[in-house]
Amino acid sequence: MTPRQDMGNRISATKPARRWVILGVVYLCMLSLALSLQSVPPILSLILVELELSHTQGGLLMSLFALPGIIISIPAGMLADRYSQKAIGLISLGLMIIGAAVFASGNNMVGLGLGRVISGIGAMTLGVLLPQLLAQWFSERELGTAMGIFTTAMPLGTILSLNFLSLAAESFGWRSSVWLSAGVPLLAVVVFALLFAAAPERSKPAPHLEGFWQDIRSAEISVWKIGIAWLLFNAAVMSLFTFTPDLLKSGGFSVVQAGFLTSAVMWPSLVVSPTIGYLMDRIGYKRLITIIGGLCLAILIVLVPGGTSWILGLMLLIGIAQTMVPAPIFSILPEATRPERLGLGYGIVATCLNIGIVVGPSLTGLFRDLTGSYQTSYALLSGLALLVSVTMLTLKQQSTPQDMPSKTAS
Repeated sequence: MTPRQDMGNRISATKPARRWVILGVVYLCMLSLALSLQSVPPILSLILVELELSHTQGGLLMSLFALPGIIISIPAGMLADRYSQKAIGLISLGLMIIGAAVFASGNNMVGLGLGRVISGIGAMTLGVLLPQLLAQWFSERELGTAMGIFTTAMPLGTILSLNFLSLAAESFGWRSSVWLSAGVPLLAVVVFALLFAAAPERSKPAPHLEGFWQDIRSAEISVWKIGIAWLLFNAAVMSLFTFTPDLLKSGGFSVVQAGFLTSAVMWPSLVVSPTIGYLMDRIGYKRLITIIGGLCLAILIVLVPGGTSWILGLMLLIGIAQTMVPAPIFSILPEATRPERLGLGYGIVATCLNIGIVVGPSLTGLFRDLTGSYQTSYALLSGLALLVSVTMLTLKQQSTPQDMPSKTAS
């Protein structure tokens, strides 16, 4: 039995119900992060018209949200390994609320960009902390299920954003939808303050603080490979969410219809993601599931610009495919690094995530401006999805020796 398995099993035995309360708290925080991140796509076309911005600038609004995470995610993970997780969580949520207020009050690209950067600092720090909390509270035989449930928060937040925020924007203006999106982080602050508790068997910090670069060099190569796969996946998927509403609106759909159809990508996740998590706990094959998901995404995404006649069905198929990546990624990572470096591992993966979010939408918007068509842009996204599978193929089985059904690891 590995130290991580022993730690998780003792937590499950001593706090059988508390860990599910923590999952609920973590889920609400992740939902607030999702709404904050996805508050721009459903109102992007309205912002572009009112403030006379280009598609490249529109993509930059998504990228600026993730830009701070490139710098702060690894330090945030190292801090979460050593210091108060509760303080880090509350500060992060507070920054998300402040950023939303600045964005809603902005009248030009500078104001909007500043708001997205502030929100991004809070959200990306929170994004490092949340999966770490679950990995510390849940044993390996339950971690897949917990991560499967956890990863439905982003789809649910995207569905709510693309439907309700677009409806609010069309009825009351785009600024009202931004204010509305800030309500969930506000609720999360209260819940987190009242109900959060650190895991009773939380890994002890290192006996001394190592240098920053020494910590980075000590990270396992498999962690970096997992991070690269996560980078490519999010570059493709976040770009898809950002520009598909505009693609559909230019094809004759209303803002509400475009938001509704784009949100269909996320519908299957609410059922499929927990199911995949449960299956991973029983049969393993996390790496294989991720490889299949990336390949299916590559095939389907390239069809979107010419598939408006059957766009709902296409979005649902993409939704099933994209569900096969997040839960395995989050579940493989604790098996690829030592428990005392779990925060660092998630920090590396979050850094890669943020690079993907920065590069993906900006590059997609640039391709759209240069070509005047989305066909080339979506071909790019298809290629990124294919590289997810290629990267995971290089993650050899022995790189994650615990990537097996937990019952064999006793």
